[in-house]
Amino acid sequence: MINYPFKAWSYSSLNAFETCPRRYQLTRVTKEVVERQHEASIYGNRVHKHLENYANKKRGLPPELQKYAKYVDKIFSYEGKHIVEQRMAIDKNFKPTKWMAKNVWCRGIIDIGVVNSDTAYLLDWKTGKRKPDSDQLKLFAALAFAHYPYISKIVCGFIWLKEGKFDKEIYTKEDIQDIWEEFLPRVQRVEIAYAEDKDKWQAKPSGLCKNWCPVGKRLCDFCGV
Repeated sequence: MINYPFKAWSYSSLNAFETCPRRYQLTRVTKEVVERQHEASIYGNRVHKHLENYANKKRGLPPELQKYAKYVDKIFSYEGKHIVEQRMAIDKNFKPTKWMAKNVWCRGIIDIGVVNSDTAYLLDWKTGKRKPDSDQLKLFAALAFAHYPYISKIVCGFIWLKEGKFDKEIYTKEDIQDIWEEFLPRVQRVEIAYAEDKDKWQAKPSGLCKNWCPVGKRLCDFCGV
């Protein structure tokens, strides 16, 4: 049995583990399988980069994306510290640390936002089909409260670019304990899988197995089914 050291987690990695521990193991732990980039993810990365450059005033948006400039302009109309693609990391004591520090435990990236003396507005660009996910917003809030302990309220939201929709949640410092109490048991299951190796890396069949799993039949009997 090989035990792999547990590395820092993020919302996306936790979601990947809960979707299918076997796929998570093969793509993120042993790295026997390389995740393919699909057209949707390539497009999403491209849009994110253009919006990042526009927000940082490095260059304008290409013609087909200029309709999204209004969102950046609106966000930055609020007073406060403007943040773009901000990396936030904490250790196991929920204290801020560096992104690649040895003690890093959890990471998250805020696409765009504004932080003032009392409130933070933290937003995430979404280029796919609208699918609200309050869990991701909760984690954003928890990380932000650790990095900005002087604020008392956080407004987190998703901007669904294709549909022109906005989903938001509001959190206060009183929510911090509840948020971590929700996440900690879930993260513990990932840590146990690392410690106990193959006994916890079980395949979790779903509709994703047929067309969206890169693992292959050789490594998983459910792949392609």
